[in-house]
Amino acid sequence: MVQENIAAVNRLKLQRLAKKLENNNFAVTLVETKEEAAAFIQGAIPEGSSVGVGGSVTLDELGLIDWLRQQPGIRFIDRYTMEDKKQAFRESMFADVYLMSSNAITMDGYLYNVDGNGNRVAALIYGPDQVYVIAGVNKVVRDLEDAKHRVEQIAGPVNNVRLNKDNPCVKLGECAHCNHATTICNQYVISRRSGTKGRIHVVLVNEELGY
Repeated sequence: MVQENIAAVNRLKLQRLAKKLENNNFAVTLVETKEEAAAFIQGAIPEGSSVGVGGSVTLDELGLIDWLRQQPGIRFIDRYTMEDKKQAFRESMFADVYLMSSNAITMDGYLYNVDGNGNRVAALIYGPDQVYVIAGVNKVVRDLEDAKHRVEQIAGPVNNVRLNKDNPCVKLGECAHCNHATTICNQYVISRRSGTKGRIHVVLVNEELGY
């Protein structure tokens, strides 16, 4: 019952957010579970498409990386297995479809992302014809200040641990605004709206996903 009550409140929040995102030219799909999210994405990718992905724990949790590898009718630009990572990033910029998550989404309907290489935010901004941004309810924040706080206190440090980076946040447990060669926080991008209506499609999931 406790989880049902939390889900009910979160659903109301996501419904309000969906309206804001739609007002900002984003397409929006709201689902309850990660299984529904995975099924939606699988059904949305046309046969014969090329697909690129951003580094994302959410995509792993949805099983989409393994699914893409098993689809003979889809050309998956597999950044995880290609020897030339730079080439994978470049090819993904010209993909038909790009999949990613977002570090935070504000209740104003803005996407907030911080990148190391910049390949993920570059594809979000321009290149692929269709971008799907899948985000769990834990990524939803009040405003840009909260989005910044979320990255510095949660997403940044945890992703540094995940990637085995020897940056100060790994030792401190929070962002130290470091200027190290190994920092993964180089590109800060706020997407206020989708320049082409519906090109960026946000899939909101009423479960916690990723960091």
